[in-house]
Amino acid sequence: MGSRYDDEPRCGISCLKYVLFIFNFFLWCGGAAVTGVGIWTLVEKYDYAGVMCSNTYAAATYILLVSGILIIFVATMGCCGAVQEQKCCLLIYFLLIFFIFLLELVAGIVAYAYRQQIDTELQNCLNESLVEKYGQPGYEAFTESFDAMQGYFNCCGAASYKDWDTSMWKKTQEGVNKVPDSCCKSEMYQCGIRDHASNIYRRGCKDGLGDYIGNQLLVILLVCLGVCVFQILGLIFSMCLLCHLKHEDDDIY
Repeated sequence: MGSRYDDEPRCGISCLKYVLFIFNFFLWCGGAAVTGVGIWTLVEKYDYAGVMCSNTYAAATYILLVSGILIIFVATMGCCGAVQEQKCCLLIYFLLIFFIFLLELVAGIVAYAYRQQIDTELQNCLNESLVEKYGQPGYEAFTESFDAMQGYFNCCGAASYKDWDTSMWKKTQEGVNKVPDSCCKSEMYQCGIRDHASNIYRRGCKDGLGDYIGNQLLVILLVCLGVCVFQILGLIFSMCLLCHLKHEDDDIY
């Protein structure tokens, strides 16, 4: 009984390898987009990661960035393997694509799971960090991040401006501020002396920061899922071409 490949012309392999080449070109573009999203998140959207208690957000971002760089490398390898019909290169390409697929699947799952619990973590994390770290020696970077967050989201404290009443900053500060100057609607030196609603923002930062990070995690999740679906096609195309080339070699020998 003959193989199902016996009646297929050589042009079928040529067609398949150019389909794989074109696919890898778009995969390369997808890898560049994934890398771009990762860099964009780190450069433009990472300002307030310093106030988070866990490293989950950072982990998802770095996994996305590493995946994008690997995709660019693997797509280039796939193009070379397809055009030159190198079975070894195609096999390595298949294995690497499968590895990256798993990596991005993990990043997507982490982003989804963390997005579901972000409100609870921020409720506990922000208040605890605010009370213990803000304005204290050794936590200058945290203090700067918290000030930047309050200024950006027009908020004060974690759940509300009253969170500052129990903070170490208020107990140890040399001035008479009731809240940090970054809580003020018009920020200036010692403007936080008055905590009247006309002078400071009274709502907490939990909701604003939660929406902000949640939106970034949603971007990471959608990018991961989109590229994963695309990579499944790459696995199918590369395996088909590999099987055709292997069968052709068996016929020769």
